[in-house]
Amino acid sequence: MDGVAGSQSEYLAPFEVSRAAEELYGELLRTPGGGDRIDHDAVAELTRVGLVRAEDGGVVAVPVRLAVERWVIEQEARIRRARLAASHYASIQGTTSGGFLEVIRGIDQAREAMHQVETGAEREVLCFDRAPYFSQRKGTISPVQEAATHRGVKYRVVYQQAVLEDPLIMAAVRNSNGLEEARTYPDVPVRMIIADEERALLLLPYGSTPGTDGARTDDPVDADAVLVHPSTLLEALVRLFDSIWSLAVPISSLDDSSWADEHRQLLQLLATGLTDASIARELGVSERTVQRRINRLHQLLGASPRFLLGVQAAKRGWI
Repeated sequence: MDGVAGSQSEYLAPFEVSRAAEELYGELLRTPGGGDRIDHDAVAELTRVGLVRAEDGGVVAVPVRLAVERWVIEQEARIRRARLAASHYASIQGTTSGGFLEVIRGIDQAREAMHQVETGAEREVLCFDRAPYFSQRKGTISPVQEAATHRGVKYRVVYQQAVLEDPLIMAAVRNSNGLEEARTYPDVPVRMIIADEERALLLLPYGSTPGTDGARTDDPVDADAVLVHPSTLLEALVRLFDSIWSLAVPISSLDDSSWADEHRQLLQLLATGLTDASIARELGVSERTVQRRINRLHQLLGASPRFLLGVQAAKRGWI
């Protein structure tokens, strides 16, 4: 660290002093006065952080509890000043802060906030992915995600079913090379990213643009974002993600021929009007297994009435 001689201390690391200063502090605690030879650079370091004081022409160690309490008070004051500065500049930037929520105005600021949340992740990123997209990089895995994955961050992503109808996005997901565990769900409620279950960012698009025929399109012209800090709301968002994740279908299973054959046979039997018990006998499985597979088809296809399952499956070429 700049201005600190020697290697970093071990026990006094929060004070940002060198190993030589740490050794001198221990010596002063054991032997007041510190002997005949004093490392003046180390004394200067310890004086700067309040661990020693001048007395009777020499130096004495300040009791560590008093020094730590003083250090904590100073750090708390620095944190308060930093928060005041953040609030001031957030107002200039167009950010509204209110306790555990920050409203971020404008797509550029929202995109930067999303970048900061993602780059700050250390363990896991949870993501709801749905349209609209405001970047020309649609259909590519971001460099931020690649870098995070390489440093050990795990990604779990739930894609809205309609998003995967875009061939660019579907190709990117299939070619992600293990960068994420991806699933799909018919109705992802919001574009969202959660980092380490410690902060979340929700993207809130608004407005629309005129199409070539003068009609309004679904493409938004801008977006705000809400940054959520640790709170019961953040806990609820994590639970929402986990609930939808448990219902979502692994995208890898969509390319599994055995999975496709299994559900194709089930769809064909459903089309005949057989009961669940009869279908179970035909497939040689339990009735509960049949019901579970039917529920998975409902989730994947986004169709509630049974007869619509066949319609949606036919659109996808499954039957």
